[in-house]
Amino acid sequence: MIIDLILDRSDGEKYSARRFYGDCMEYGQVGRWITRAMDYGTEAAVKQALIKYLEDQGYSLDIAVYINSVDWLKED
Repeated sequence: MIIDLILDRSDGEKYSARRFYGDCMEYGQVGRWITRAMDYGTEAAVKQALIKYLEDQGYSLDIAVYINSVDWLKED
């Protein structure tokens, strides 16, 4: 699940934007808005798509603080 990808990064796992993109694509429609934001959007759009994912899936929005604290379009 995409939430696992986010949490893995927050736990210190090395982040690759390319790998994250590919992993999100494996989730079909669930990851579609995230990958679309990564293709055509800004950093803010990616963060917004990730937070929308949290909301749509019923996850705690506490994770949004972390999402907003890192860059998703750049490699670690």
